Amino acid sequence: MRVGHGTAHLAVVPGEPMGGYVDRSEGVQDVLDPLEVHVVTVADDDHRFALVVVDLICVNADIVERIRAAVRGVGVSSCWVAATHTHASPEAGCAPGGGATPQHLGDRLVAASLAAARRAVATERPARLAATRSLVSGLAGRRNVVDSPPMDIPVDTIAVTVGTDVVGLIVVSPVHPTILPAANNHVSADLTGGIRRALSAPDRWVVVATGAAGDISTRHTRQGHGPPEVGRLGALVADRFVPPPSPVEDRPAAPVRPPVSRCVRLRPKQPAELDASARPIPEVRDGRIRQVLHQGLRIAREQAARQRSEPYEVEVAAVDLDGVTLVGVPGELFLELGEAIRATAGDVVVLGYTNGYLGYLPARDTPPCYETFASPVSAGSGEIVVETAVEVALEAARDRDRSRRNSV
Repeated sequence: MRVGHGTAHLAVVPGEPMGGYVDRSEGVQDVLDPLEVHVVTVADDDHRFALVVVDLICVNADIVERIRAAVRGVGVSSCWVAATHTHASPEAGCAPGGGATPQHLGDRLVAASLAAARRAVATERPARLAATRSLVSGLAGRRNVVDSPPMDIPVDTIAVTVGTDVVGLIVVSPVHPTILPAANNHVSADLTGGIRRALSAPDRWVVVATGAAGDISTRHTRQGHGPPEVGRLGALVADRFVPPPSPVEDRPAAPVRPPVSRCVRLRPKQPAELDASARPIPEVRDGRIRQVLHQGLRIAREQAARQRSEPYEVEVAAVDLDGVTLVGVPGELFLELGEAIRATAGDVVVLGYTNGYLGYLPARDTPPCYETFASPVSAGSGEIVVETAVEVALEAARDRDRSRRNSV
């Protein structure tokens, strides 16, 4: 098995709209830190899988298909595309239910993804993968809970090792990258960039993706809204990094298999759910929580006006890479649901914002909040996604075991 990594900058255009906040009015003014596109390839002689991670608020299904078509030209057999969900990026068509990617941004993203994929393929070398998990206190909490209790945030890391040397890390943080505020008009990778910089080394590349972060942010833990706080919280994750176990040299790597994918049909919100969104809600003390609650109500009313009846169709997928199973969910899954996948399917790594963008996927019993108001789908959709994610994760693991037996 061979692993490669490549990166490219994603160019921005001054004045183009910024995404991430409903109450943002100004476009891009400058660059705080460059937006990046990372590609990790995992390959053998029969199959090459590529994970593309981009510093954008979201990736819609249209741009995922464009990137997949582009990287086939450099020998990529299967490809996932994930957004870090930074709220300091150009607007990418991030709307409940998904949208269209702006053409000029899409063109730049395809070009950067192709350049990074070429570099990844060119740098492939024999390597092994191992997953570790660290619990980080003081990093984040449940963002729309007024007195959110302290939490230990689970951060997963896939280490790429050559011999005994760790040459690369894929870090998955289940935290909204929203340290920089709505008033900010400088593009940045936000928290994901802070983690990348804190963990990078001259002989080690780092990719940071975002996991089941639907209800998790730094709202109650951050001590500021600028680059110093991005650096502080990035360093906090790096300080808790758990080194990977030593590779098991006598365990052969399983052949690289295509991802397992399922199309899931989810009901849009039903009339009774939309009617409930129009009722008065209790006032809360926290000004920002109160503000976003009313933003969520406005989004719910817009959904009611559209009166969608046909189901949403999304891709939920899993891939097993050298015994590490990744699950990709095209939306904002709540942390408890991401942990439910892991509890049932084994120590999988859950990526959110991957292969499309549907919107929030709260749990069935989540109390009314911004996420439930803004979600485009009916109650219980989060659990349906979890059930499908478990199915594809277990099937990917079975494929791995069969392939390993057949290769002995």
